[in-house]
Amino acid sequence: MSAQDLADALGCDIAFIHGVLACWGRNSLSMAPASRTQGVQTCVRLTIAHALHTTGALTLPDAAAVSAGSWRVSASLMKLLAFRPYGCGSGKGDPVRGGEADPLMQFVPHAAEAIPIAAADEYLDVADGRRVYWRKPRRDAYLLACDLHRLSRVSRREDTPALQEEYLDLLARLREPEDHVCEWIGTVADGRFRPAPDRFAERSPAMRQGIGDARGRLFAESYARKVSVNVSLAARSMKRRALGLAVIDPLRTAATRKGDGRA
Repeated sequence: MSAQDLADALGCDIAFIHGVLACWGRNSLSMAPASRTQGVQTCVRLTIAHALHTTGALTLPDAAAVSAGSWRVSASLMKLLAFRPYGCGSGKGDPVRGGEADPLMQFVPHAAEAIPIAAADEYLDVADGRRVYWRKPRRDAYLLACDLHRLSRVSRREDTPALQEEYLDLLARLREPEDHVCEWIGTVADGRFRPAPDRFAERSPAMRQGIGDARGRLFAESYARKVSVNVSLAARSMKRRALGLAVIDPLRTAATRKGDGRA
């Protein structure tokens, strides 16, 4: 997309796009015309920066630094954002023909509400405005998408009660509470992101969570505040707008109705 297209997809001013690119040390590109196109990975990283700045309350330089330094996060988001099934449970590594697929129905017209997908969404948690954690479902969401894609293809050829039951069970997982794994990925300050030490060489700070787990209170006791940013939802909303699809924020809609006295 061009810088202007991306700004429209994010609902921000093009100056924000230029500002992030400038923070990345690419001043010549940041001052390029709006027609200059950005690659897919760059679009995702800019989306992460925008979400961290607007939702995570990070300064623009800090948000840009985190998005540039968390390349593993953007690569992980791309697995579902531009889903291409590999093997789909067959154990083979050959890609399935037909290009991108959308087994989670993220980019269908009727899925306009910007709501989280419990089994698939990944988060960047910012503690005390400086320590950054990557939180994602313990079970691989890409494998879940592969299974959904496989079953949807098979059911078109063989519509049996057993297949329907398996497919519905997988769909139910999308809304069930999901156990997450959390990894400290670095610390941000003054526009610089310092990656965390190798997790095999040095233990990362504890950030446990979970109802009924006494150790889960350690996080609340150790940090004054934490902001969780659903970067999957941000990227999904960006792509929907880029495709000309609607994005409805249910929280904003509810707030508007309450202000109008319709709640």
